[in-house]
Amino acid sequence: MNDDVWAEYRGLLADLLGTDDLEPLLERAVPFALGVGQVLLKDSEPTDSMYLVLDGRLEVHVELDGHTIRLGEIETGNWVGEVAYYTRCDTSCSTVIALQSSTLLRLPFVAYTDLIRSQAEVACRLSHVLIAMQVQRLRATVNDPVLDPEGRLLMLGDLSIPIDQQPHHHGGLLDFIRKLMGMR
Repeated sequence: MNDDVWAEYRGLLADLLGTDDLEPLLERAVPFALGVGQVLLKDSEPTDSMYLVLDGRLEVHVELDGHTIRLGEIETGNWVGEVAYYTRCDTSCSTVIALQSSTLLRLPFVAYTDLIRSQAEVACRLSHVLIAMQVQRLRATVNDPVLDPEGRLLMLGDLSIPIDQQPHHHGGLLDFIRKLMGMR
C-alpha cells in the first residue's frame, strides 16, 4: 500500500499504538478489502494472519450443533484473527463476515513474529493492545452471556478448576472459550 493510502489511517493507528512510529508495522502490513457479505475467516479453518479493521464493520459468529450463534460485531479500530496466533493453532475460532464494505490492515503471523524479534517497542505496544482487547472481550462474554439455540444459558463453569477435574463435561461456549485460550 502506498504512503498516500496509509496516510488516511495514520491517526487511527497512532491512537491505537500510542506512538507515531508506525513504519515498523506498516512495512509488514498488507492492505485488504472486503465487500459486503464476504467471509474473512471461517470457523475451524486455517488462517495465517490477523486483521485490524480500518474502516467498516464485521460480524462474528460460531457454529454450534448446526446452529449459528452471533457473538457480535467488530468495528473500526478492533483486531480479529489474533487468537489463532496466540494459541499457535493457526485455525480460526469463529466465522467473520463483512457487514459493510471494509478496509483492513492484514498482518501475517510471520510478519508479526518478525516485528516481535526486530522491533520490540512497537511489538510490545501492539501486544498490549491485543491482550487488552482479549480481556475486554472475555469480560463482555461473562457479563452478557450467550444463549444456545434452544434458549438455554451456556455456562462458563469455573475456569480455576483444571478441565480434567471438573465434575461434568461442558459444551458450547465453554469449549469456545477453551479454544480461545488455547486450553484443551
